[in-house]
Amino acid sequence: NISHLEPTRKAFTKKKRATMAGAAKASAVAKKFSKGFSKKGTRIHKKVHFYRGKTVDLPRNPKYSERSTPKKNTLDKYSVIKYP
Repeated sequence: NISHLEPTRKAFTKKKRATMAGAAKASAVAKKFSKGFSKKGTRIHKKVHFYRGKTVDLPRNPKYSERSTPKKNTLDKYSVIKYP
């Protein structure tokens, strides 16, 4: 009697069927992407306000420094500390 093995066999076939279905779905999607697709129609704008899209905001990358000469240190051995 193999009635005690029945649930595992059912689960195995169910899992196998699911993976086969997943594989078929994946191949269909891959086929669709390999052909390429075009966006049909226009987007329906449901908002009242227009928000400008955020584009690339690159960090500053200067070719030269903003100051022509480095800042002079005012605290030398002759200077007087006014408010110690």
